[in-house]
Amino acid sequence: MNQQNIVAKKAVYYWMDGYWIIDKEEADLMDEINAFGSLHGTAYFPADADPDFIDREVATLLTTE
Repeated sequence: MNQQNIVAKKAVYYWMDGYWIIDKEEADLMDEINAFGSLHGTAYFPADADPDFIDREVATLLTTE
């Protein structure tokens, strides 16, 4: 039987200005009040990803959108 390598992921909600959070309810609230002038995007990262890594990856995502 093959075992799959299961990696825990966490969702990161981000906006066009580079701000990001991991709380879905807060992200939805920020969209509702138009806090950042755009709706959030969602990306998934390893659960243990450090904030600096997420910052760099979100910046990369924003340059390709």
